[in-house]
Amino acid sequence: MDDFLVDRVLLAVEQIPSGRVVAYGDIARLVGTSPRRVGSIMASHGGQATWWRVVGASGDPGGNLIGRARPHWSAEGITVKPNGLGCRIADYRADLDELAAAYHRALDALLASSGTPLPFIGRPAAAALEQFGITTLEQVLEHSEAELLGLHGVGPKAIRLLADELGQLGWRWTRRAG
Repeated sequence: MDDFLVDRVLLAVEQIPSGRVVAYGDIARLVGTSPRRVGSIMASHGGQATWWRVVGASGDPGGNLIGRARPHWSAEGITVKPNGLGCRIADYRADLDELAAAYHRALDALLASSGTPLPFIGRPAAAALEQFGITTLEQVLEHSEAELLGLHGVGPKAIRLLADELGQLGWRWTRRAG
């Protein structure tokens, strides 16, 4: 599994405020992957994270997690639905715009201290990316290929060089245009 994707998912989960939940799909849209992949990451790597704040679209944590989530929810003021399977996500969903802003601030701080430098892609392309705030390969992954191609100075050759460098690290673009 892509370690950087794991790090991004866990970083996003860390930004969910106490007493709030988000759906797997909310995290997936934020980091550019699928809800199923978020679930897999949480199952295999989320043990030290605030995993109880990530639920299915219906507010249910799924599997046999409700029993383990209840004490955390109780401590944070989240009540269980009458059917006993989860919470009312409409009542407890975190503000997704605030979550996105907090995630991007945390990601920017992380990348500023430990990002992978861009390969040589030519001065015009590098200048265009830098003007857009992209100075590391990790930041490249936060944008789609189409978004980067839309920048003046970034052409197919620069995209190919970036894709090759990402591939050497075992990374690939998952974000789609939009």
